[in-house]
Amino acid sequence: MSGMSPPQDCQPEILSLDEFNVAIPQDVYDLLSKQYSALDDNDGDEETKHIDRLLKCMKRSPVDTCCRVNNIRSSVKEVEAGLEQYFAEKIMESQHNNSYSIQRHETLTDLVTIRTTSATADLNHAKVPPMTCNLPRNDVSSKQTDLFPNWQHRRKQGWPLTHRCVIVDRFCAEAVLRGADIFVKGILCADAGIIESEEVAVYASLPRPNSTKSNPITRGMLLQNYCDRCVFIGIGISQCKRAGYFASSGTGVVMTSTACSPQPPMNGVLVGKMILQNLPSVVVAHALNPQPNEVILDMCCAPGGKTTHLASLMNDNGLIIACDKSRKKMISARDFFQANASCSIVPLALDSTKALLELKSGEDWKSPHEIIDSASIANDGLKDVKGFYANSFDRILLDPPCSALGLRPKLQIDTKSAKELLKAADYQQKFIRNAVSLLKVGGSMTYSTCTINTLENEENVKFILKEFPCMRLESLSHLPGLPGLPDKGLTEEECHKIRRFDPTDTSIDTMGFFLAKFQKVC
Repeated sequence: MSGMSPPQDCQPEILSLDEFNVAIPQDVYDLLSKQYSALDDNDGDEETKHIDRLLKCMKRSPVDTCCRVNNIRSSVKEVEAGLEQYFAEKIMESQHNNSYSIQRHETLTDLVTIRTTSATADLNHAKVPPMTCNLPRNDVSSKQTDLFPNWQHRRKQGWPLTHRCVIVDRFCAEAVLRGADIFVKGILCADAGIIESEEVAVYASLPRPNSTKSNPITRGMLLQNYCDRCVFIGIGISQCKRAGYFASSGTGVVMTSTACSPQPPMNGVLVGKMILQNLPSVVVAHALNPQPNEVILDMCCAPGGKTTHLASLMNDNGLIIACDKSRKKMISARDFFQANASCSIVPLALDSTKALLELKSGEDWKSPHEIIDSASIANDGLKDVKGFYANSFDRILLDPPCSALGLRPKLQIDTKSAKELLKAADYQQKFIRNAVSLLKVGGSMTYSTCTINTLENEENVKFILKEFPCMRLESLSHLPGLPGLPDKGLTEEECHKIRRFDPTDTSIDTMGFFLAKFQKVC
């Protein structure tokens, strides 16, 4: 197959991660640019937009990996020792040439961070793997001509002459940039002749921006027929022959270096003793500050990381109602809760926008404990609960569905238009209305999103304060993060009470995230 002539009109666009720009619809860009204009830098005739800096950060992972300790099953000291042993073994493996620094977080007492340092070449600016020797432009070694009989056309296309190549889909690529290896289901196409244990170059396939020309990719196609846009994301070791990529399951390529801050391979490490979470997600539970014996509602819990953190902080002593409207997600969440020994959590397949029960005339008010205890159990093991009455919960964690524009790494913006960002904020307000009703007087509520869209963030805080005078904004200035953005309807004092996480903030270097806390005072 390697001797077949490639189509002569096939010219892929091959980019380095550094020169690649995340595609974003123009009206979405314009909206976000306006929202962040107060943070733009003006230097003479040159203006650097904050949104451009945000987009540049999006394509890379945060430099630190965050491990939140499960206090029910372990301790910070035990997790530190377990990580040190794991990385000592990892360093002994010939495929990895990294060093690892393990640190306790200075503010979040149950958080351990890992920073990876790689001794390999920086691949941010590379379109192909670094060559072991610099060959003259018109000189090609006999090894390369054996490897690629059509090397002249391959050179013209821009593919490396030192490595065979594997192209993966966008979601697989984002996982790789987070430290994952490549599972075969994420591989789209590859060079002919790849064998087990061969070092391969890995690329992410991404659509050309504003292109009307369709270049369909058939899974399993040869690399020489690939004509779309791709980004070089790293180097790895093939775990099977090429045919295995498209005829089996499991790991296809073990990554040895990536084109951004190196991330440690953490799959299956200290399961049950710690959970991988982004730093802002860890901040949420600390902000809510749950206490033993309280009754708490997590309105949109899946996949369940924040919920298990609540249980950990409460020493698994209390009642936590965990909801999501997706039954499939809640079955997975239930298994996750059990794996982390979080016995205080009751998972429910329940749409929180419809979870407020009306107390009818002659009907007795029932507490969450009474409703849960009397609920029937479905065949899948989840309890059948329709909702709860007003003033039922001591604390509520509201992390509603959002536009997810803060997630990192992100190689493509999925939001199609600015209208979607407006709709997201409107939808979140449905959850907010029920949360305020379900919260007890004197109770606390956190509101959080993983987006940089201020309509879903500062402006929803403004909505809460305006629509619900009973809700008072509480200060989170003692926790990591930045104040809210100005000119979004909040006072300077209110801005300083909330926490905003900006990917351009080098002091933290984390995902885009937003968090506010309220108390129901009457």
